[in-house]
Order: sequence, then C-alpha cells, then structure tokens
Amino acid sequence: MKKGTWHALVLGVLCAGTVSCSVLPDILVKPFETAPTAQKKQLLKKKQAKSCYPVRDKDLVYIVRKGDTLGEIAECFKTRWYYISSRNKLRNPNVIKPGQKLIIPARSSKVATGAGSGKAKKKSASKPVRAPARAKSGIAWVWPVEGKIIRKFSPKGSGKQGISIAGKMGQKIKSAASGKVVYSGEGLVGYGRLIIVQHKKEFLTAYAHNDRLLVKEGQSVKKGQTIAHMGKTAAQSPRLHFEIRYKGKAVNPLKYLP
Repeated sequence: MKKGTWHALVLGVLCAGTVSCSVLPDILVKPFETAPTAQKKQLLKKKQAKSCYPVRDKDLVYIVRKGDTLGEIAECFKTRWYYISSRNKLRNPNVIKPGQKLIIPARSSKVATGAGSGKAKKKSASKPVRAPARAKSGIAWVWPVEGKIIRKFSPKGSGKQGISIAGKMGQKIKSAASGKVVYSGEGLVGYGRLIIVQHKKEFLTAYAHNDRLLVKEGQSVKKGQTIAHMGKTAAQSPRLHFEIRYKGKAVNPLKYLP
C-alpha cells in the first residue's frame, strides 16, 4: 500500500487497512475526523444546507470544492472519511482537488471494495464483519505499554472503542505488531497526538494521547519498537488509549494481546 493511504483513521482509525477495505479510525469519540476551525465550521454549515445530507442506501457523488478536506466532506454527509477514501481508492486522503468527483458510499456498501459487480458488493455488504481469533489473525501481538487498565473495551459505547492504560509521562509506547505507520499527528478530535499503524491487510492499531511521536507516516515499524512517549494530550492524566480494528470494526484488544 502506498504512503498515506489511510491518512486523515482514520481512522481506526484506526480502519480495514488497505485501499480496498474500510477502517479504524469509532476508534475514537468521532474516530479519525479532523477538527474543523471556526471558519471551516461556518463553511461546513453552508455545505450542509446546500448539498449534504446523511447518506442512506444509495451511493452519492460529491464534487470537491476549493478548501474541502476529506474529514469535512465526511462530516457533511454524516459518514467517515475512511469509507470515502476506501471507496474512491485514494492514495493520499489528504490530497483532493477542486472538481474531483468522489463517491460517497451508501451505508450498505461501506465494506465493499469499490471494484467488481454490484452483485458482489451486495453480497459482501450483507455479511457482518467478523474478526478472526488471535490464533488465526496471522499477527504476533505484544502489549504496547505496561500499566493498569483504567478503561475497558465496550463495543456499544458511543465514544472511543478501545482500552485505556494508565502510566507515567514519557513512558515508552511500543508498536503492538509489525506494520506501517499510516497516520502520525494531532489533527484528530479527542485523540491528542495519535499514531495509527496498519498491519497486513485488515488490521489497524491506534495509539492516542502521546507526548512525543517518534515515527512518521510511511515508516515501517517492527513489533515492540518504541513509536512514542506517553502523554496526556486530550486526556486528564498520562495514559495510552489503544485500539485494534479489523476491516473498520473496533475489536476488543484484550482478545488479541497476550
């Protein structure tokens, strides 16, 4: 996969990790969505009034306007940026141009690859996404940090879907598995300084609230490699908010971590 495919999991995030799958990103309060400025919020309201409404059962086509970002377009249609990125096979979700046509995928086709026949899309959409067991994931997982779990996973929660691990400022945060960094920054609501790593084709991991980010987008990382230092950005105390997503669906990290 080329650099930045899932930039802005985002998405995950945290998505699921490929151009042909949807992701990460409820990985967070509003998983992997860029926080708009006050000026952009006003622009977003105008867009909503003129051309946006929640996407339902049919794909829509949106023509990119000057100043648009994928996060804003997703918010406009009440969907996720990574669904749009996946459906349109964007190499870099941060790069969209005025006049560009984007397909806004229907709810029923969010997990479709965007290729092949309509019949194939319908079939894939009708089946719920089921993550494989740890033994069948094909990934050797390790704990990203040592500490007390202060927030457990809740699949029905409306906020971040992962676990939170308490620790100390500056504590080393490690990659839970080998993969490629697809997001490294602090432009996503509720996550503070965030790193998203793609593992193989379907899995993504997200590491939020960091103090220092030690890796860049496009960089390959190894299992157990230090990728950040613990912080409390967008949190009340030093902690790591950690998520694992499979094809865009948040799964309980405790079912994968040894």
